Amino acid sequence: MKIELDLKLLEEIKLDANDYLALYLIWRKGYGYFEPINLNPDWAKLQQDGWVVLDLVDAITTYYVTEKFTDLFDCNFDHMFAELVAAYPMKVASPTRGVRILHAKNPGSKSNLKAKNKYRKIVNNKKHKHKEIMLLLQKQLLVDRDNLGYLQNLETWINNHTWEKYDEIDINDAKQSTQQRTTRLL
Repeated sequence: MKIELDLKLLEEIKLDANDYLALYLIWRKGYGYFEPINLNPDWAKLQQDGWVVLDLVDAITTYYVTEKFTDLFDCNFDHMFAELVAAYPMKVASPTRGVRILHAKNPGSKSNLKAKNKYRKIVNNKKHKHKEIMLLLQKQLLVDRDNLGYLQNLETWINNHTWEKYDEIDINDAKQSTQQRTTRLL
């Protein structure tokens, strides 16, 4: 079994790697891995924080992961893509070419199909990855609010992983830099 650890996610949800692995193995029914990799999660803390539910039947303790954990992975992809389409500008006024259409309004339209399939591969039904992309899109729209005419087509934006360019940008610095911005006049 391969398990990918997203350290940014672990930091965000305040779980250590040991507890996360235990939750993931319970969710995927990989009970046989607990002993070989010497997992020793803090079950009491996990239960207190709402990650697991304890079930005690005939002196046998069984743990079940809660919806809080499964929501990190299982979600409605169509809803996520629709949220992306709604947040991404549909059309922009280009300084040289007039109005440019960046995507179809309907997330289920055929013209959005390539973008949708590519986004499915990137997000892979991981809600936390979608949330990260949406946050970075909002950052990009804030930083580039004066230059939206140069915004990429949605499909190109997804193919190029453009949101990654805005990962390390502080929103407060971006606000100040756009307010103090001067341009040349020719």
